[in-house]
Amino acid sequence: MRRSVVTIEDCGGPLRRLWRRPALASVLDQSVVSGFGFLTGILAARAVGIEEFGLFVLILIVTAFAQGLHNALVTAPMMTLAGSGTRAAPTYDASVLAGAAVLSLVAASGVALALVAIFALRHEDAQTSVVLGGAALAFAQNLQFTIRRMLFARGRGLTALAMDTARATSFPLVLAAAWLFGLPLSAASVAWLLAGTALAATAPLAWPVWRARRRSLRLRPVARRHWTIARWLFPVVFVTFGQEQVAWILAGIVLGDEAIGGLRAAQYLVGLVLLLLTATENVIPTAAARARETGGEVALRAYLRRATLATAPILGLLLLAIALPADIWLRLVFGEPFAAYAPGVQILAVGVVFIFLRDMATQYFRAMQDTNIVFRAFVVSLLVSLAIMYPLVARYGVTGTALVIAIGHGTSAAFLLFAAMRRVTIGEKPIPRP
Repeated sequence: MRRSVVTIEDCGGPLRRLWRRPALASVLDQSVVSGFGFLTGILAARAVGIEEFGLFVLILIVTAFAQGLHNALVTAPMMTLAGSGTRAAPTYDASVLAGAAVLSLVAASGVALALVAIFALRHEDAQTSVVLGGAALAFAQNLQFTIRRMLFARGRGLTALAMDTARATSFPLVLAAAWLFGLPLSAASVAWLLAGTALAATAPLAWPVWRARRRSLRLRPVARRHWTIARWLFPVVFVTFGQEQVAWILAGIVLGDEAIGGLRAAQYLVGLVLLLLTATENVIPTAAARARETGGEVALRAYLRRATLATAPILGLLLLAIALPADIWLRLVFGEPFAAYAPGVQILAVGVVFIFLRDMATQYFRAMQDTNIVFRAFVVSLLVSLAIMYPLVARYGVTGTALVIAIGHGTSAAFLLFAAMRRVTIGEKPIPRP
């Protein structure tokens, strides 16, 4: 007799089965993390003012670079390798956690040295609270990032969602309590609060991972396995960092904290549109590969053309709605001092158009399984960005910094679009065998 679709074990109903789906947990968790990042920027700008916010942005840039390296060395390889050797999983997880803690300490030291160097280049005495706050934030966020990925790798996405939600809700409450009690708020204190809430949310989940190990730690074998994958991811972090984030750091050195704070607020606004592009990553790559498999390169190009024409009007309308009244949005969201940086929003909006075109061209090469050219495009844009960076920033200030970022994205987009058109004229190549 055929087994019924609905069983006693399914007493939770469709809703329970839906919540068990890893994809749903991943989408919800990413929404919490992205929303928390956006909310943090607004709260920090409102709480500490434009100049201190600029200093806070420098902390975030340096710690983000440290997290990118941590992802390349630890979490990205772990997501690939965690599924193998189920019986040794507790030992593997504990070894990864130990290695992550050591590398997080190294990252914290690197962030501290980088912040000291930035103060030195600005001919200022290093602010100890800022340096230590940045180091603490790098350590805490790298550990939280490791635990989040580890939970998803073990099918515990909802637990990761709970952890990130706890951190996202506790930080505004702690920040509000500090403000109500009259505690001085600054870039350093906000960094310390972020670090503290990250550790408080992570520690209860990290301790069971450590205690569950069955054998002694296997740091060297795990490191060798991770490096097999990380050796190709590691240099990409430097290339992508150099294209855009170096411009932010240079602006902070040359123009000061107020300028970088205003420009970062401008980027937060256009970042809302970038969330739309991030959402397409859940659909377009799979559909493009399917079109390539079923109908060849002609079908692939037709699909990407339809996807581009369907997305472009929505993207354009959103950018116009943000860029044209940019001064109003900046004043409303961040405060009156930020309204003067509206031109930066408009230039960065052009950069989003370049990012969109580059992403669509990237989808073409991903479906054709020829991603080496994507890496070359970023290398070229990095070289162009480095060549124009100091002249534009020094001469045109905030506007020049926004131009550097937009031109960098435009260069990589033009490189990939030209390569795609050239490939069409040459003809279709066979898909390489793995």
